[in-house]
Amino acid sequence: MRMTFASRAVSVGLLCSALLAAAPARAADPPVPSGAHPRLFMSAANKAAFGTKAAASGTRAATMVASCQAAINKPSDYTARGGSDGDTWPGTALACAFAYVATGQSKYLAPALLYWKAALGDDQNLGDGLGCTPANSTFNWKTWNGSGPTPPILITITHDTGYPIRWYGPDIALVYDWLYGAPGVDDALRTQTRACLGAWIDYYTKSGYHNDEAGANYNAGYVIGKALAAIAIGNDGGADGHLWTETLHDVFAGTLIGEGLAGSAGGVGSAAGVMVGGDWGEGWQYGPLSVAEYAAAARALEEAGAALPEMDAWVNSLVVRYAQATVPTYDAHYTGNGDFDSEDPYASPNANVLDAVLLGPSSDQAAGWALYMKQQQKPSGSTYIYNVIGELRDVPAQDYRAQSPPPPLWYLARGTRAMYARTGWDAAAYWAVFQSAPSVVSDHQHFGAGTFVFSRGGDHLIIDSSNYGEFDTLETNAVTVDSAGLTGDYAKTQGPWSKAELLWARGTDAAVFAARSDFAHAFDFNGKASDIPYARRDWVFLPEGEIVTIDRVRTGSASRNMYVGFHANTGGALALSGGVASGTVGGSKLAIHAAWLSGGTPAITQPTVGSCNLNCSYPCGACDAARFAVDAYRVTVPGPYAQAVHVFDGLGAGEAPAQVGSLNDDNFDPAPKQNAGVIGAAVYRASKQSYVVASAAQDGAPANPMTYGVPGGSAGRHIVYDAPEAGDGTSAVSAAATSGRCVVTVTPGSGGGLTGHPLMFQVAAAADGCTVTEDTNVGPGMPPPGGGVTGGGGAGGASGIGGASGSGGASGSGSGGCGCAVAPAGPSAIAAVLLGVGWLVRRARSRQRKIDRRRT
Repeated sequence: MRMTFASRAVSVGLLCSALLAAAPARAADPPVPSGAHPRLFMSAANKAAFGTKAAASGTRAATMVASCQAAINKPSDYTARGGSDGDTWPGTALACAFAYVATGQSKYLAPALLYWKAALGDDQNLGDGLGCTPANSTFNWKTWNGSGPTPPILITITHDTGYPIRWYGPDIALVYDWLYGAPGVDDALRTQTRACLGAWIDYYTKSGYHNDEAGANYNAGYVIGKALAAIAIGNDGGADGHLWTETLHDVFAGTLIGEGLAGSAGGVGSAAGVMVGGDWGEGWQYGPLSVAEYAAAARALEEAGAALPEMDAWVNSLVVRYAQATVPTYDAHYTGNGDFDSEDPYASPNANVLDAVLLGPSSDQAAGWALYMKQQQKPSGSTYIYNVIGELRDVPAQDYRAQSPPPPLWYLARGTRAMYARTGWDAAAYWAVFQSAPSVVSDHQHFGAGTFVFSRGGDHLIIDSSNYGEFDTLETNAVTVDSAGLTGDYAKTQGPWSKAELLWARGTDAAVFAARSDFAHAFDFNGKASDIPYARRDWVFLPEGEIVTIDRVRTGSASRNMYVGFHANTGGALALSGGVASGTVGGSKLAIHAAWLSGGTPAITQPTVGSCNLNCSYPCGACDAARFAVDAYRVTVPGPYAQAVHVFDGLGAGEAPAQVGSLNDDNFDPAPKQNAGVIGAAVYRASKQSYVVASAAQDGAPANPMTYGVPGGSAGRHIVYDAPEAGDGTSAVSAAATSGRCVVTVTPGSGGGLTGHPLMFQVAAAADGCTVTEDTNVGPGMPPPGGGVTGGGGAGGASGIGGASGSGGASGSGSGGCGCAVAPAGPSAIAAVLLGVGWLVRRARSRQRKIDRRRT
């Protein structure tokens, strides 16, 4: 969709009207930073604390100092930029600036100045003079008096405005701020720094990759660079302060809060910005550094006086998602439905995520959880300044798992439509993730709406083994289909224009979790609506260690198939016998039961290990390769209405599989048949009988009443999809004992029935009258309240973060950036309006730009 001039004008008018209406409740922008240097993270208290940490063995601060010493010891290793994306010079300048300020030792100043000047003036080799210098500028520096507007874009600075903006922007801003008045720093160096930083960032603001896409790692690198430069430069040398106002209004209010955190108050199935819930849409190979950059930028703005409660809440959510995404053995975490190039199923613990919480404007509760996990997991990795700052947070370490009452066993990251669930917080628990996202980012996200993973303790049974850069559905555990609208290299895969959704997500006090993926519009193509009218996966996770999937797709033709596949971490040992595929994983065993298929025969294959070798290009929909050796269970189900019900057992090595059957089998529905109107699975494990039920009608159309019968010898747990319901989503459920069976009847609830989406209830044995008892609903885990910088004014100490308040630092007077005739607005106030009306306009424009960039 492209917006016309008229539609843009109407949208701007709506936004201005909304701002006018909201004006009385808004605060003014804080003033452009103009105080003495340093302004960023280096208060007197922090400086002393950094010095103490730097003197202690094994700290990140000591590592930062050691990296400067390495440059002193062997300067020959620092004569080159370090590749086109390298951070050798700005990173070393920052390390030495930190070492100089934190330790007070003058020996660190000379290398700081050397590499500061190299980062500005050189291109590929130390001293080549081909960087951001007067000689390489379109601006006449000789006649410029150092005041007035920032010089125009420089010819030779674009090599620092792509991926390297994440180094050159923040690192040089911090060096400038920390060494502003140091010996050897003169007006010429300060002027050059302001000009180059301003030019780099203005260029990226205009033309940078993902400059307006929240949740992209390139955007995070740009945001931290612009935010820190805005504060470091402020109005120094007559700078006009546009970096500051743009950071407040366009970057935070417009992009991060207005888009990335949009829809935060909505429920399951409603639109949500990609950042809502603290997940990362590109996957967690790219997420750790990115969230640290966003968190550091938010903290810096709050210390400079901006109020960003939405960002406080987001930083708090990072640690809850991280805890819930960590496998039961606490030694790895879910990488998301995105690019990941490790030969391990999951990512190792990462300090950047935890330090994002510790350094960011989080509550003390959230910081305590992050510190505990950091102490327990001892994550390794590179040392960034963000890790050094996070190391200062002084809060009691607290185990997220040891709360009273215990935390919920599930979590919903609405931005990525990911449901995290587990049966307990012990190391032997079952753990699973179900994800059904639309296209939420334009890079790195794989086309896998409806995918899931499943572990028993530290044994990872069903995994996502898809390759880095191979986005097609067959490499995930999601369902795909033959769509007439997706042909050629797009055949057999969901696509990059996906409008899939996670419609339902629910958990109960019995540790039963259920969800629904609607992926019919995962087959949209470049503005053309999908030709698949109905495509859903219903997913249930049972506490005994089973997962049930019900897949249904209306393909429209018998010649067009539904493709169902699961990647088992069984290393070539998965084998079919009697309709059940089984294999071992560590000390566990996996069993996959095909409880019901409308057609097709299961088969086991071993995907090619390594990059796909098919002769095709992006997205290479027919590719089925893997990062490492796995077994692929596959079944091709023909249309026109394809259905498949599978049950997955997570078992001890010596345990027998669960007793599994179709609700239409004679064992569960003997003559005279009662279950013609439903499909589903019966699962008996650990003395517990479960029934997962759905409508047998095309497109899951609910019958009114919905009726089915089950054996009445024992009580049973029922999870029912497609139930007839009242306008409030409830259903009336009754059951009657008939010939030793329990016959269940479901009708609309008339405003007072059982909670649906899906229904979850218990039915007593026939001997006890088949009485119905609703399961107790349990909400997902939530981040703690509070956070924000409470010290204000750039104090930046550990004591300035946290608390119960969600407010930021003090605000002051200034001018706003809105083109309407209203009082100046702070970023949080503008965000509130954007969430209502204006953010939809930006999202439409942004989405179109992302589509335009994709290959068609």
